Amino acid sequence: MFLFSDDDQQVLEVVAFQEEFRSWFIGESVQQDGSLHMVTPVDPLFLVLPYLVKAYESGMYMPIDQLVSDEQYPDCIRLLSCVNPSDLEHICDVKGSGDVRAYRYNEEWTLEWLKQKVEQVADKLSDSSVRVAGGAQLLTFTHSLKSEQASRDDYLRYACGLVSDYISTDLSKELTQHMGIKLPEKKEVKCTEPPAKKAKLSDIPEAAEDYSKFAVKDDKPKNTKMTAAQRALSKVDKSGMKSISSFFSPKTAAKNKKK
Repeated sequence: MFLFSDDDQQVLEVVAFQEEFRSWFIGESVQQDGSLHMVTPVDPLFLVLPYLVKAYESGMYMPIDQLVSDEQYPDCIRLLSCVNPSDLEHICDVKGSGDVRAYRYNEEWTLEWLKQKVEQVADKLSDSSVRVAGGAQLLTFTHSLKSEQASRDDYLRYACGLVSDYISTDLSKELTQHMGIKLPEKKEVKCTEPPAKKAKLSDIPEAAEDYSKFAVKDDKPKNTKMTAAQRALSKVDKSGMKSISSFFSPKTAAKNKKK
Protein backbone atom coordinates (compact mmCIF):
# COMPACT_ATOMS: atom_id res chain seq x y z
CA MET A 1 0.00 0.00 0.00
CA PHE A 2 1.26 3.46 -0.89
CA LEU A 3 0.43 6.93 0.40
CA PHE A 4 1.03 10.45 -0.82
CA SER A 5 2.52 13.08 1.44
CA ASP A 6 0.39 16.11 2.28
CA ASP A 7 2.14 18.27 -0.32
CA ASP A 8 2.09 15.53 -3.02
CA GLN A 9 5.86 15.69 -3.26
CA GLN A 10 6.61 12.23 -1.94
CA VAL A 11 5.30 8.67 -2.23
CA LEU A 12 5.40 6.55 0.91
CA GLU A 13 5.10 2.79 1.26
CA VAL A 14 3.21 1.32 4.21
CA VAL A 15 4.67 -1.94 5.50
CA ALA A 16 2.77 -3.92 8.15
CA PHE A 17 4.49 -6.28 10.58
CA GLN A 18 2.13 -8.77 12.19
CA GLU A 19 2.45 -11.79 14.45
CA GLU A 20 -0.22 -14.18 15.61
CA PHE A 21 0.23 -13.53 19.32
CA ARG A 22 0.94 -9.84 19.78
CA SER A 23 -0.92 -6.94 21.41
CA TRP A 24 -0.27 -3.40 22.63
CA PHE A 25 -0.62 -2.06 26.16
CA ILE A 26 -2.01 1.48 25.87
CA GLY A 27 -2.51 3.16 29.23
CA GLU A 28 -4.77 0.93 31.28
CA SER A 29 -6.15 -0.99 28.27
CA VAL A 30 -4.94 -3.71 25.93
CA GLN A 31 -5.17 -3.26 22.16
CA GLN A 32 -5.85 -6.66 20.60
CA ASP A 33 -4.37 -5.74 17.22
CA GLY A 34 -0.63 -5.80 17.88
CA SER A 35 0.47 -5.10 14.30
CA LEU A 36 3.15 -2.52 13.60
CA HIS A 37 2.93 -0.25 10.54
CA MET A 38 6.05 1.41 9.17
CA VAL A 39 6.10 4.15 6.52
CA THR A 40 9.13 4.55 4.26
CA PRO A 41 9.70 6.74 1.15
CA VAL A 42 9.84 5.00 -2.24
CA ASP A 43 11.01 6.19 -5.65
CA PRO A 44 7.85 7.20 -7.59
CA LEU A 45 9.43 5.99 -10.84
CA PHE A 46 8.67 2.44 -9.74
CA LEU A 47 4.96 3.31 -9.81
CA VAL A 48 5.18 5.21 -13.10
CA LEU A 49 7.08 2.40 -14.83
CA PRO A 50 4.09 0.02 -15.40
CA TYR A 51 2.18 2.77 -17.26
CA LEU A 52 5.17 3.45 -19.52
CA VAL A 53 5.62 -0.25 -20.32
CA LYS A 54 1.93 -0.60 -21.17
CA ALA A 55 1.94 2.45 -23.48
CA TYR A 56 5.11 1.22 -25.22
CA GLU A 57 3.04 -1.29 -27.18
CA SER A 58 1.75 1.56 -29.35
CA GLY A 59 5.32 2.69 -30.15
CA MET A 60 4.28 6.35 -29.98
CA TYR A 61 5.71 9.30 -28.06
CA MET A 62 3.09 10.86 -25.78
CA PRO A 63 2.95 13.54 -23.10
CA ILE A 64 3.50 12.20 -19.63
CA ASP A 65 0.00 13.12 -18.44
CA GLN A 66 -1.43 10.86 -21.17
CA LEU A 67 0.90 8.00 -20.31
CA VAL A 68 0.11 7.99 -16.60
CA SER A 69 -3.66 7.57 -16.76
CA ASP A 70 -5.88 4.95 -15.13
CA GLU A 71 -9.67 4.94 -14.91
CA GLN A 72 -9.63 2.58 -11.91
CA TYR A 73 -7.09 4.75 -10.06
CA PRO A 74 -7.68 8.33 -11.16
CA ASP A 75 -5.43 9.64 -8.37
CA CYS A 76 -2.43 8.14 -10.15
CA ILE A 77 -2.03 11.53 -11.85
CA ARG A 78 -0.70 12.75 -8.50
CA LEU A 79 2.45 10.73 -9.21
CA LEU A 80 3.52 13.38 -11.71
CA SER A 81 3.87 15.98 -8.98
CA CYS A 82 6.28 13.62 -7.18
CA VAL A 83 8.43 12.96 -10.25
CA ASN A 84 11.09 15.34 -11.50
CA PRO A 85 10.88 15.57 -15.33
CA SER A 86 14.64 15.05 -15.54
CA ASP A 87 14.26 11.70 -13.70
CA LEU A 88 12.07 10.39 -16.50
CA GLU A 89 15.07 10.52 -18.79
CA HIS A 90 16.51 7.53 -16.89
CA ILE A 91 13.80 5.25 -18.23
CA CYS A 92 12.39 7.07 -21.31
CA ASP A 93 13.29 8.45 -24.69
CA VAL A 94 12.38 12.14 -24.75
CA LYS A 95 11.41 14.36 -27.67
CA GLY A 96 10.77 18.09 -27.54
CA SER A 97 11.99 20.77 -25.19
CA GLY A 98 10.65 23.09 -22.53
CA ASP A 99 7.10 22.40 -21.45
CA VAL A 100 6.28 20.45 -24.61
CA ARG A 101 7.83 17.04 -24.24
CA ALA A 102 6.84 13.54 -25.32
CA TYR A 103 8.07 10.33 -23.73
CA ARG A 104 8.43 6.69 -24.70
CA TYR A 105 9.65 3.78 -22.61
CA ASN A 106 13.26 2.66 -23.16
CA GLU A 107 14.02 -0.82 -21.82
CA GLU A 108 17.82 -0.55 -22.13
CA TRP A 109 17.98 2.64 -20.11
CA THR A 110 15.54 1.24 -17.59
CA LEU A 111 17.74 -1.81 -17.00
CA GLU A 112 20.74 0.46 -16.42
CA TRP A 113 18.72 2.52 -13.96
CA LEU A 114 17.61 -0.61 -12.13
CA LYS A 115 21.19 -1.88 -12.10
CA GLN A 116 22.27 1.25 -10.25
CA LYS A 117 19.45 0.72 -7.76
CA VAL A 118 20.60 -2.86 -7.13
CA GLU A 119 24.20 -1.80 -6.63
CA GLN A 120 23.17 0.93 -4.18
CA VAL A 121 21.14 -1.53 -2.15
CA ALA A 122 23.98 -4.08 -2.21
CA ASP A 123 26.44 -1.45 -0.93
CA LYS A 124 24.09 -0.55 1.91
CA LEU A 125 23.65 -4.20 2.88
CA SER A 126 27.39 -4.76 2.82
CA ASP A 127 28.12 -1.65 4.93
CA SER A 128 25.52 -2.77 7.48
CA SER A 129 26.95 -6.33 7.59
CA VAL A 130 23.55 -7.82 6.85
CA ARG A 131 23.53 -11.61 6.56
CA VAL A 132 22.45 -12.52 3.02
CA ALA A 133 24.04 -15.95 2.59
CA GLY A 134 20.64 -17.61 2.98
CA GLY A 135 19.16 -15.63 0.08
CA ALA A 136 15.39 -15.42 -0.05
CA GLN A 137 15.06 -17.94 2.78
CA LEU A 138 15.82 -15.20 5.31
CA LEU A 139 12.68 -13.33 6.32
CA THR A 140 14.41 -10.76 8.52
CA PHE A 141 17.74 -9.00 8.46
CA THR A 142 20.25 -10.35 10.94
CA HIS A 143 23.79 -9.24 11.45
CA SER A 144 26.21 -11.83 10.18
CA LEU A 145 29.04 -13.37 12.10
CA LYS A 146 32.61 -12.77 11.08
CA SER A 147 32.86 -16.39 9.98
CA GLU A 148 29.88 -15.99 7.63
CA GLN A 149 30.99 -13.12 5.42
CA ALA A 150 29.05 -12.95 2.16
CA SER A 151 30.61 -12.24 -1.23
CA ARG A 152 29.78 -9.37 -3.54
CA ASP A 153 27.71 -11.70 -5.70
CA ASP A 154 25.64 -12.69 -2.67
CA TYR A 155 24.85 -9.06 -1.90
CA LEU A 156 23.98 -8.32 -5.53
CA ARG A 157 21.75 -11.38 -5.73
CA TYR A 158 19.93 -10.45 -2.54
CA ALA A 159 19.61 -6.78 -3.54
CA CYS A 160 18.23 -7.78 -6.94
CA GLY A 161 15.53 -9.76 -5.16
CA LEU A 162 14.57 -6.73 -3.08
CA VAL A 163 14.37 -4.43 -6.10
CA SER A 164 12.40 -7.06 -8.02
CA ASP A 165 9.57 -6.68 -5.51
CA TYR A 166 8.77 -3.33 -7.16
CA ILE A 167 8.86 -4.42 -10.80
CA SER A 168 7.15 -7.02 -12.96
CA THR A 169 8.32 -10.62 -13.21
CA ASP A 170 9.38 -10.26 -16.85
CA LEU A 171 11.41 -7.15 -16.11
CA SER A 172 12.98 -8.89 -13.12
CA LYS A 173 14.20 -11.71 -15.38
CA GLU A 174 15.61 -9.18 -17.83
CA LEU A 175 17.42 -7.42 -14.99
CA THR A 176 18.93 -10.66 -13.73
CA GLN A 177 20.27 -11.48 -17.19
CA HIS A 178 21.44 -7.90 -17.73
CA MET A 179 23.53 -7.99 -14.56
CA GLY A 180 24.74 -11.55 -15.08
CA ILE A 181 23.35 -12.67 -11.74
CA LYS A 182 23.16 -16.43 -11.36
CA LEU A 183 20.33 -17.65 -9.19
CA PRO A 184 21.12 -20.58 -6.89
CA GLU A 185 19.88 -23.92 -8.14
CA LYS A 186 17.13 -25.55 -6.16
CA LYS A 187 18.25 -28.84 -4.69
CA GLU A 188 15.78 -31.67 -4.76
CA VAL A 189 15.36 -33.31 -1.40
CA LYS A 190 14.50 -36.99 -1.69
CA CYS A 191 12.31 -38.18 1.13
CA THR A 192 12.70 -41.87 1.89
CA GLU A 193 9.55 -43.37 3.36
CA PRO A 194 9.94 -45.73 6.33
CA PRO A 195 8.90 -49.38 5.79
CA ALA A 196 5.22 -50.02 6.28
CA LYS A 197 4.33 -51.51 9.63
CA LYS A 198 2.15 -54.59 10.02
CA ALA A 199 -1.43 -53.98 10.99
CA LYS A 200 -1.99 -54.48 14.69
CA LEU A 201 -4.65 -57.18 15.11
CA SER A 202 -4.74 -57.26 18.89
CA ASP A 203 -3.49 -55.45 21.95
CA ILE A 204 -1.24 -58.38 22.91
CA PRO A 205 2.38 -57.46 22.18
CA GLU A 206 4.09 -59.65 19.63
CA ALA A 207 7.43 -61.27 20.31
CA ALA A 208 10.32 -59.84 18.37
CA GLU A 209 11.60 -63.37 17.54
CA ASP A 210 9.91 -66.74 16.99
CA TYR A 211 11.05 -69.09 19.75
CA SER A 212 8.63 -71.92 18.79
CA LYS A 213 11.25 -73.57 16.60
CA PHE A 214 13.36 -74.22 19.68
CA ALA A 215 10.54 -76.07 21.51
CA VAL A 216 11.14 -79.80 22.19
CA LYS A 217 8.22 -82.11 21.44
CA ASP A 218 7.41 -84.75 24.08
CA ASP A 219 6.09 -87.92 22.40
CA LYS A 220 5.60 -89.83 25.68
CA PRO A 221 1.97 -90.17 26.80
CA LYS A 222 1.17 -88.12 29.81
CA ASN A 223 -0.14 -89.81 32.95
CA THR A 224 -3.52 -88.38 33.83
CA LYS A 225 -4.69 -88.80 37.42
CA MET A 226 -8.22 -90.30 37.99
CA THR A 227 -10.58 -89.39 40.76
CA ALA A 228 -11.81 -91.95 43.34
CA ALA A 229 -15.26 -92.18 41.63
CA GLN A 230 -13.64 -92.83 38.26
CA ARG A 231 -11.47 -95.62 39.70
CA ALA A 232 -14.51 -97.27 41.35
CA LEU A 233 -16.51 -97.12 38.11
CA SER A 234 -13.74 -98.73 36.13
CA LYS A 235 -13.86 -101.83 38.41
CA VAL A 236 -17.63 -102.44 37.83
CA ASP A 237 -18.62 -105.29 35.45
CA LYS A 238 -20.29 -103.61 32.47
CA SER A 239 -21.29 -106.74 30.58
CA GLY A 240 -25.01 -106.83 29.64
CA MET A 241 -25.43 -103.15 30.39
CA LYS A 242 -26.89 -100.87 27.75
CA SER A 243 -25.32 -97.65 26.76
CA ILE A 244 -27.07 -94.58 28.10
CA SER A 245 -27.43 -93.26 24.55
CA SER A 246 -29.80 -96.17 23.69
CA PHE A 247 -32.49 -94.67 25.91
CA PHE A 248 -32.55 -91.51 23.77
CA SER A 249 -33.12 -93.12 20.33
CA PRO A 250 -35.51 -91.35 17.88
CA LYS A 251 -39.22 -92.17 18.05
CA THR A 252 -39.29 -93.21 14.38
CA ALA A 253 -36.84 -95.97 15.14
CA ALA A 254 -39.04 -97.24 17.97
CA LYS A 255 -42.15 -97.40 15.74
CA ASN A 256 -40.31 -99.42 13.11
CA LYS A 257 -39.43 -102.02 15.73
CA LYS A 258 -43.07 -102.44 16.79
CA LYS A 259 -44.10 -103.07 13.20
